[in-house]
Amino acid sequence: MKKSVFLGNGINRCILSDVSWGDLLATIAQKHNVQINQNISFPMQFETLVNQVLMNSKVAKKDAYTEIKQEIMSLLETASLPENAPHKVLADTADSIITTNYDFLIESGIDSNFSVKSIPGRSKDGNNKYNLRNSVLASGKEVFHIHGDLRRAQSICLGYEHYAGTVQHLRDAIAKKKDVGAEKVPAIVLALREPKNTTDTWAEKLFTDDIHIVGLGLTQSEIDIWWLITYRATLLYANRFNCRELINNKIVYHDISDMLDDNMKFTLENLGVEYVFHHIPEKTNEYFLQKYFEISNLISKTNCLYLLLHIVEMIDNDK
Repeated sequence: MKKSVFLGNGINRCILSDVSWGDLLATIAQKHNVQINQNISFPMQFETLVNQVLMNSKVAKKDAYTEIKQEIMSLLETASLPENAPHKVLADTADSIITTNYDFLIESGIDSNFSVKSIPGRSKDGNNKYNLRNSVLASGKEVFHIHGDLRRAQSICLGYEHYAGTVQHLRDAIAKKKDVGAEKVPAIVLALREPKNTTDTWAEKLFTDDIHIVGLGLTQSEIDIWWLITYRATLLYANRFNCRELINNKIVYHDISDMLDDNMKFTLENLGVEYVFHHIPEKTNEYFLQKYFEISNLISKTNCLYLLLHIVEMIDNDK
């Protein structure tokens, strides 16, 4: 079974403390002389910011959303990867990488010769807004930027309009039923039955790959990821289309904090995701960074253990 790591902005925050979505929006809000409320969800912060800009504008701004996204991108483009970054060691544990990050620091970490200029300007499925097949190749590994990347402002997923559109496209790609003889079967089930029927999306990996989620807060505003997790759980536990035999991968969520999150643990464990808690004395960049390296070692050891068990099983079968 292939393995993927799902990396969030936490791996950037521990080495680049200014790369916080809240801080970025606050900077943009100050530039436009509008207010930002960091007590509401991040997507709603973005929506209210843009609409304040629109309300204050004396002329119609057709592309205000894209313009604000471009401003955010310009703040991220200058980031570079220091030597103590955990990006490479985490990426090296897997066959492919899924990330919500817009930057290319992961690619730079695993390939010192990586250049953004060598990447095509459009995603490979021709859709420049939604990111179902938006991947970049670095050192032979696919890196899926599921919420957009710095090449294309339109691809950056920030507000609820974009999140909702992403869910719609995911449903069309994964859950839409197709006629198979006398039955109608979701596209993901066809892919699980026969790999040649692949949907060719990052979302499919949540059904086929062993996945470790690292550095991702996974707030409930991440409705695209939560929809996939709940849809997978429904297929699995309801045994729809015999999915208990088809879905054999594991998803592990690594939570680094000074306190175990009982609500997150309860939610994930009842949706078929393993919750692993990594305790730190306090929430400092140094402790987070230390844990990311520890988690990379843990994943590598887990990979070796599964390989060993597989070899033992093969030997037993030969006997």
